[in-house]
Amino acid sequence: MNYPQVTPSTPVHFFIHTPKCGGTTFSNYLSRHFPLERIYTASKSTQTWAKFRRERAAVEAQAQDSGALDPLEQRLVNDMKEYDLVAENHFSWRIVELLKRYRPVVAYGLFRDPKERVASHYLHFQRIPTETAHELVPESRDQYQLAKELSIADWCAQASDRPEIWPSAFNLQTRMMSSAQINPYLYERLDPEAFFENAVSNFESIDFVADLSDLDEFMQLVSLSNGWLPPGEPVSLNEGSPAASLAKSLANEVPDELVSLDLRLLELVRHRYRTWKQELLSAVAIKQWRQAQGSFNAVATRNGWEMDFAQPLWGTNFHGREGNPPNVHRWLGPGRQSLLFLPVQQGAAASISLYILAMITPDVLSGTRFQVDGVDVSPQFSIDDNCTVATFTLTAEQATNDTVALAITTPMTTCERDRGIGTDTRQKSLALRRVRATITT
Repeated sequence: MNYPQVTPSTPVHFFIHTPKCGGTTFSNYLSRHFPLERIYTASKSTQTWAKFRRERAAVEAQAQDSGALDPLEQRLVNDMKEYDLVAENHFSWRIVELLKRYRPVVAYGLFRDPKERVASHYLHFQRIPTETAHELVPESRDQYQLAKELSIADWCAQASDRPEIWPSAFNLQTRMMSSAQINPYLYERLDPEAFFENAVSNFESIDFVADLSDLDEFMQLVSLSNGWLPPGEPVSLNEGSPAASLAKSLANEVPDELVSLDLRLLELVRHRYRTWKQELLSAVAIKQWRQAQGSFNAVATRNGWEMDFAQPLWGTNFHGREGNPPNVHRWLGPGRQSLLFLPVQQGAAASISLYILAMITPDVLSGTRFQVDGVDVSPQFSIDDNCTVATFTLTAEQATNDTVALAITTPMTTCERDRGIGTDTRQKSLALRRVRATITT
């Protein structure tokens, strides 16, 4: 199969793989969507890393300054910028920042309960035979040996004093998102809040993020977003394995202060994932609905149509029906933005009128924003049938389809109980009775 030639505008899909955060499974999932020759794998990066290590050792053996060598991170970026996927490797956000100088990046990040991650890393070191430490990293022997000699409580307690432990245990997930490479000496001399804010700012630039506990669903949603085939069952992660169960148990012995920043970061991850999931699924459902929609339950008038809220709801973010036909209304809420999908005549201008029966407070209407398919519209207000009527013009150019999406964004929602006017605790803003359209061309 012939694949498109890589150009500077072709995005690189980049997985920020934090150790012990489901990276093997997720790398396997991403890799199935790319030909092998377009993937910057761990074996490729290891060759570059090993060459750098040997060059540095040779220079240091001659008592020369190794700072004259090309930095390892730049070498890695010089290699990976020719590929379409970077996976398997334990690369941090700093590499993403460097890579963005050459190509656009679509970044993915998986995070995990910090205490479980530390416990899993500890168990990982326990399992590795000490004698298998890489010849170019002899210090890793101490990493493996300490995990075999110490209980996890003692291993964590010595993290601040042992350079063999600190990099694997101390807020690793936050450090992976930092723009700077931090060691214990540097960390003691910086502002922890500024450090965390930098990591959060970088985290917000990642395109796809999730908690490891949502991995299966996350892969399904990434496939949906990217137009890929569904992932099927995860091929590497085994949540029921003894090691996974033991990590959950040992996590109770990991002190909060060792992972305090990671705990805060995970809350942001979970919130962002929930928000993204809702937005993605809503967008897909709306797209399918618009494709399948045959006709609206709107009453034809002489020059257009009229639709009330006794009919099925062609919208989102509305409370249930209230009143009796023909005077049925719905309150907008609980969120601030509601969508209404309205039938139009393609290529024809129209006048759209919203009949607003009530508002939770008069200030709501003055600050409400109306948009048609993402474009701001400014309504004219009048009074009719005991309602405030907001009327705006839909141009022929805006009527590009058989339906348009009207977004109504209010400045606030509140409830009657909080305002002292009743016992209703629903968050709401405006109440709509009907929508009327008049074709003007």
